Amino acid sequence: MPESRPLVGRSEAVAAVVAAARHDRLGAVVVGGPRGIGRTRLARTAATAVVHGPGAGRWRAATVMTSLVTSEVPLGALCHLLGDLDPGITDTAALLREARRRLAEEGVRRLVVVDDAHLLDATSAVLLAQLARAGQAFLLLTLPDGAVAPDPFRGLARDGYARRVELTELDRAQSDHLVTATLGGHVDGVTLDRLWELSLGNPRFLCELVDGARDEGALHLAGSVWRWDAPRHPPRRLIELLTDRFGGLDPVEQDLMRTLAFGQPLGSEILGIAPDTALARLEGEGLITSTRDGRRLEVALAHPLYTELLRTRATPLQEREVYRRLRRALEASGSKRAADRYRLLAWRVAEGLPVDQSELLDAAVSVSPDDPRTAERLLRAAADHGAGFDVLWRLGLLRVDLGLFDPAESAFASAAKLAEASDSVAPAPDPVLVATARCRNLSWGLRDDAGALAAASTALASAALRGTADSPLAVALGGFVCLLDHRPAAALAAVTPLLDGPDDDLATLAGLAVAARARLQLGEGEQAVALAVRGLAAGPRPGASWLTVELRIVRWCALLGMGHLDEAEALARRWHVEAGPGGVSEHIALYLSWLGIVAGRRGRLHTAVRLLHEAAAGVSARRFPFTVPLVSELAVAMAGLGRTTEAQDVLAEAQGPTGGPLTGWLQNAQVWLAGVEGRTTRATELALQARPAASHAERRQALHAAVRLGAGRAVADALEAL
Repeated sequence: MPESRPLVGRSEAVAAVVAAARHDRLGAVVVGGPRGIGRTRLARTAATAVVHGPGAGRWRAATVMTSLVTSEVPLGALCHLLGDLDPGITDTAALLREARRRLAEEGVRRLVVVDDAHLLDATSAVLLAQLARAGQAFLLLTLPDGAVAPDPFRGLARDGYARRVELTELDRAQSDHLVTATLGGHVDGVTLDRLWELSLGNPRFLCELVDGARDEGALHLAGSVWRWDAPRHPPRRLIELLTDRFGGLDPVEQDLMRTLAFGQPLGSEILGIAPDTALARLEGEGLITSTRDGRRLEVALAHPLYTELLRTRATPLQEREVYRRLRRALEASGSKRAADRYRLLAWRVAEGLPVDQSELLDAAVSVSPDDPRTAERLLRAAADHGAGFDVLWRLGLLRVDLGLFDPAESAFASAAKLAEASDSVAPAPDPVLVATARCRNLSWGLRDDAGALAAASTALASAALRGTADSPLAVALGGFVCLLDHRPAAALAAVTPLLDGPDDDLATLAGLAVAARARLQLGEGEQAVALAVRGLAAGPRPGASWLTVELRIVRWCALLGMGHLDEAEALARRWHVEAGPGGVSEHIALYLSWLGIVAGRRGRLHTAVRLLHEAAAGVSARRFPFTVPLVSELAVAMAGLGRTTEAQDVLAEAQGPTGGPLTGWLQNAQVWLAGVEGRTTRATELALQARPAASHAERRQALHAAVRLGAGRAVADALEAL
């Protein structure tokens, strides 16, 4: 790790080494920890602190680099310190005496840093241990986990001459600090989440990820925010580093590592795959870990990067062979655990074997709360083998939960076709059930209101032919269509009868979402909040992912419009924490943009710009449902900081995508920019423009802005009338 980087999270360890070096009784410190944890960097930093601290004149520092080559040569690692030592000395005792005479100096204490002390030859270890015991040298020894120090150094520890300083991985805050300091700027939250997920606080892995991704251009500045573009795989330089790490493994051990990458954690079934000697060696090398889960022994790879690399480098044939062996081992084990039954199904699918579709559906439903990605894979397999409506509908819902909005639309569209083509099937699939989720995915997830309107109209027409147009779910969908047509009063009137239904019913929840949004657009903030709170209190249920997001948006926007900034900020902060790390990037960006908007309303313009930039860096402007409010508020904050040219460029991004909810925010931003630039007449004209897509609250906001900027009487009259 380059010395220019800050040494993060190691101040206590450095202080412990310095204190030990100044202790009269101690002669050594062993710096231990996993590979890549920064043992060498810490030892060198601590040595510098000792040599340049109090009593600097009495220290003489040296560094010893060991290797497999020097480990076979007596005093091979110390030759640069011993000068022209006579190579003809063959007696070990004589060699030690002469070497000690050359290293020992009157009034001077040597500080010797030995990197990878387990590779030091025996003669050198004896010599340095003798100097340490005599107080003529202080040793700083680095030792990776699983390695055994030479016996002379272990003797120092047994006799009380040595202490051990153990380094652990950085915590999340320290990891984020190291990334930010390395890049020298703000980093978006999704990138920080992925870097943490891959590195788990290992400094070397973290720095290699950052440097490699930046060198390849995947990690780059988006505006003023560093962003790592998807798919965010480990860069080539880190792959080469890890490949070297695995290079010393024999074929059996490499095969075992690959098997774990696809099947972990593995319990008793692994005993039929790998010999105990291979397991023991890999655990000793720090490549795998073993844990107890009750009476069950589970084995897994020691780091997620190992999984990432091994999965990426496996060929399709190797992958299929791994799943075949896993399946056979698990079948042979006779395990009856439900989790193993689901894994066996997933492995059969991955191997390409036929699997009963009803089994896949049952397994997917069971594992989806804890492992949605495995559930998605199971449902996808069922869909690929000609599964029916229920599988496709659930597959769409699951993909929405995972943030896969385009694949979700594909599944929903296939389910809708099956529903439309099955009028004579009893019980027939309900096209309105699909459309309830599909239309919101189109509107909120893909910003395609025209597509949402077409899908809803088709589903309602099908319901009319079946005589189910008056079903509660169809009525709620009709209310949603009114919202898409910018008719909030009609939407509210349509769904009001549904609000007497039970809150745990999907139709009632859909009606609450429509009614809350309609109230918000009509400027009735208190009622909108009450309806949203009621809907959110019902809790999550199948088919309601976008309904939950819609209710949260309504609740937050209503609070903001009523000036309840404390509550709006608290909700945004809570939901942002719940969404990450590892959550749907659009949801993370949504809540982050809310925090930025609240900061702007409080006058913290620099904070607002930073947060809104970060939110924008993590999503696609064309697809993000909150693009218009985000860029509008970012433009307003920039204009408030005097950056009007940048603000106009930012605002152009909001003017590109047309339609969709929340487009009325653009009017307020345009009014502000015109006013800040001194164009009061233009600000007045913009504020008075009639925009059908703008809600009551959004029109009021634009008029308020014009009044604050000194607009004329016409604006005040319009505001009073509104």
